[in-house]
Amino acid sequence: MSHSYKLLLFLSLSVILIISSCELYNPSEPIPAYIHIDKIALSTIAATEGSNSNKITDAWVYVDEQLIGCFELPATFPVLYEGSHQIKIRAGIKVNGIAATRAPYPFYTIYDTIISLQKGLKLNLAPIVKYRTNMTFSFMEDFENTGTIISKSPASGVDTVIQRLDLPNPSVFEGNGSGIAYLDNTHFFFEGVSSTSYVLPKSGSDVFLEFNYKCNREFVVGTFAHSTGGTTKDAALTFNPSANWNKAYVYLTTVISSNSNATDFSIFFGMINNNASDSLALVLDNIKLVY
Repeated sequence: MSHSYKLLLFLSLSVILIISSCELYNPSEPIPAYIHIDKIALSTIAATEGSNSNKITDAWVYVDEQLIGCFELPATFPVLYEGSHQIKIRAGIKVNGIAATRAPYPFYTIYDTIISLQKGLKLNLAPIVKYRTNMTFSFMEDFENTGTIISKSPASGVDTVIQRLDLPNPSVFEGNGSGIAYLDNTHFFFEGVSSTSYVLPKSGSDVFLEFNYKCNREFVVGTFAHSTGGTTKDAALTFNPSANWNKAYVYLTTVISSNSNATDFSIFFGMINNNASDSLALVLDNIKLVY
């Protein structure tokens, strides 16, 4: 190999190394710190707020009151901060189970603390939120006691009532019991209605229905609005089958505010057996009407 060729090869390799080094390290770019959030936990007072079951999917993160972003959990994300800063995290859900309607759940508190950030290092956070202290739980049904506040409507089949499943039945979600409604090839319609009607805010306050569910047929959730002029039935949301336990946050504000003349409301769950199929079931637990 000639001396000139060796020199050319050395210079070429040097240029490549210099270019690579420039690509790997650019001193003009700031080095971020990193925050990792695996999940956001919910803490409840069981006697007054029911189960801590939740489906918190996102973290809405604020540093020094500035929104950094909404991150689907678990998440690791960079932040261009160093030293001591205030961080606030709001627990995010999919309203009505729709990914396009991600939003902070208005009934959970905000996780608020001071953190210390260092460039290039990752900080692990384990936020815990609670229900806000000013929440009203119109009713809670966890199927732990004999009987249920969900009764069959007059339109429902004679035998299609919410029954209580007890342990060791594997379909029980948590605690000692869950509620179940069966349909088969001789029972085509189930409609369970809250046995009490509730006065709910028609403006200025969000209203949500929370519950855990599992089903092998579509079902619908909605309200009966009662007024001096009669009763209006409104479907709020239709759910697809779910073989595994799921958690719903149903936004009822729209259907409630549209019934401005209503004096009170009852909640219903409905399921239709269109194909005369056998062994259809809707299993429910931890139903909460909250505003």
